[in-house]
Amino acid sequence: MTVPFQPWPRAARSFHISLAWLRRLLACLALVGILGVWALGGAPPAGAADSSGWAQPPLTLHPEARELPIGGHLEFLVDPDASLTLADVTAGEASHQFTPLPGNLNRGFTLTDTWVRLRLDRPAGTDDTWYLELLPSFLDTVETYVAMTAADAPPPDAGAYAKTVQGDSEPTANRMLRFRSFTQPLVFDGADRAWIYVHIHTTSTSILSGQVYRLVPLMNHVSVQSIWLGFVLGVALAVLISNLIYSYWLKEGIYFYYSLYLISLIGLAFGSFGALAQIFPGPAPYLANLITGFSVCGGISAGALMTEKFLNLRRTLPLVSLLNRIPMALGVVGMIATVADHYTMAGATLASVTSVYMFIYIGSGIRLARRGHSGALIYSLAFGTTCLAALMGFMRTLGVIPEITLTENMSQAAALVHMILMNIAIASRVRRLEKERKEAQAAALEASVHAEQRALDMVALRTRELSSAKESLEQALIAERQAVREQIQFIDMVSHEYRTPVSIIRTGLDILQIKGPAGLSGEGKMQDLLKRMGRAVERLVEIIEVGLRRETEHSPGLQLETQLLRLEGVVADAVRSLRTSHPDQDVQVEGTAPAEVLGDPALLKTALLNLLENAAKYGPRGQSIRVHLAQAGGRSRVSVIDRGAGVAPADREKIFGKFVRLSPAERIPGIGVGLYLVRRIAELHDGRAYYDHTRLDGCCLVLEVANAPLPKT
Repeated sequence: MTVPFQPWPRAARSFHISLAWLRRLLACLALVGILGVWALGGAPPAGAADSSGWAQPPLTLHPEARELPIGGHLEFLVDPDASLTLADVTAGEASHQFTPLPGNLNRGFTLTDTWVRLRLDRPAGTDDTWYLELLPSFLDTVETYVAMTAADAPPPDAGAYAKTVQGDSEPTANRMLRFRSFTQPLVFDGADRAWIYVHIHTTSTSILSGQVYRLVPLMNHVSVQSIWLGFVLGVALAVLISNLIYSYWLKEGIYFYYSLYLISLIGLAFGSFGALAQIFPGPAPYLANLITGFSVCGGISAGALMTEKFLNLRRTLPLVSLLNRIPMALGVVGMIATVADHYTMAGATLASVTSVYMFIYIGSGIRLARRGHSGALIYSLAFGTTCLAALMGFMRTLGVIPEITLTENMSQAAALVHMILMNIAIASRVRRLEKERKEAQAAALEASVHAEQRALDMVALRTRELSSAKESLEQALIAERQAVREQIQFIDMVSHEYRTPVSIIRTGLDILQIKGPAGLSGEGKMQDLLKRMGRAVERLVEIIEVGLRRETEHSPGLQLETQLLRLEGVVADAVRSLRTSHPDQDVQVEGTAPAEVLGDPALLKTALLNLLENAAKYGPRGQSIRVHLAQAGGRSRVSVIDRGAGVAPADREKIFGKFVRLSPAERIPGIGVGLYLVRRIAELHDGRAYYDHTRLDGCCLVLEVANAPLPKT
């Protein structure tokens, strides 16, 4: 039965001040953002062309400069039929037809090729090698021609130029530096001036910006961009997992539609921000355009579906609901066009229509919030920032505003704020629905205690059967990994850390699937299950962030994110994490290590958690684990002691090797990389991990690290 929508005057009056503030905030953000982009992208007009046809002045590589934007030093020439050659644009009639750009290149959606040129002057005493970075990373083909001459030399002929071919549709192996952007070294070799021509061929948006870097600032820039993108993707994955869980648990379509929307955001990050070329360099040229087109078009359809469901437009705003069918259909048409390799034709239309619908969605949210619709205010706040960033992106795509780094960074930051606000809205919705369910089921649960107990017994039996089956599957998985273990390095160590939280989430989902909401009547049971699953998800996010930050274990750029800390706090965190997977395990912490150490808290926690889980799995059941802290000789030491029989002298060094499992432990699930990871983390902290044979009261494994140097007085 359809219930007509009833406005809530009292709630509407309570929202009046917030809505007025929201409207002013969104208007100010839009005005400041567009004016800021216009101001940052603009530059003074170029002077008259010289005798060689160049109108823009050379970009001077100052000795104190760390990075220099090329905007304001560019000239461009449209090549409608792709017939111009390098000889034509360097010495022919076309060389005098270049148009100076006040900022960066932005021609919007077009299928015609573009030539861009600039000059770089290197004063005496500056570095001999610089690095040119060209953006964006979704350009299909970028041909770069570079020639070096003296500062007073005339323009070189076409034969003096060295050619480099890069692009989103080109093999990743062609890139001189495998970054997500198109980066190449500029080796002056004593020359004073670099002449650079860039030939752009793309089936999407013809835009170009870039910077010139020294080596160290370039590496810092790449590291910061990788960490930031990894952080945003990690948050997006965590939010995606939580929404999939809510969708399965509550059977609510809004969570599934929001999950589709998040998948499109993640796909867009991989396809258009260049991450795909770093993770999958082989198939990247064939997948980038497809993933980008599907993500953009699928995101439009998923966003329209989510808005329809979240704001209940069919009941609250029927006219907007009817108009909302247009972006749903256009998104599907865009995906079909992407498969047919006609995304460029559909892209401009999608960008224009979506820009209009962003204002319709925000206006609808504000209107419903004034009428008292629950969640509409948070929706407007969440999508206001995203829509502003997306609007700037679409305006950049259409060629209305220039291409600068701010537009890309704003879209990522807005997506992060959007996910945080939407999670708040979803959490409030979950809490309200849970309260309503408990109130509706209270009477029925009181009359079904016997049936509930019987169901609990059946769940316990089924859980034991599933646990036994899971152990058999894990044994088969271990045997398979054994055959290829020498080919897997860092991924094995990360997967070792994944297993405990994933097992907790899996078990929680099994309980929810079998037992259902009716089987968890007690608030303590439900809250305990949700807390354990929440801590497991937090652990997964922590592992993802650490993994993306460190890329590979033996990378030359590996840097610990160290800080001054005390081992007591790290031990306490590790003990709390252990209780997520072993809630009944007793742990006794004794001793103290008051001196501070300089270490990475995430890695040290991982090492201590591996030692505790090792003691919990292989030590006697029902016996407590002792953790002893001590320090001596400028070093701090943590000893983890169980009540077991210990390790034979011949095996005490072997257990720290990779994939080593002693015969008595083969019946217990594991892959034998935990203690190896402990030793690697200890070595990274100028320490060691070893078996203490002097302890006779059980198996004692020790993690020892150096104390932080004392401050100079």
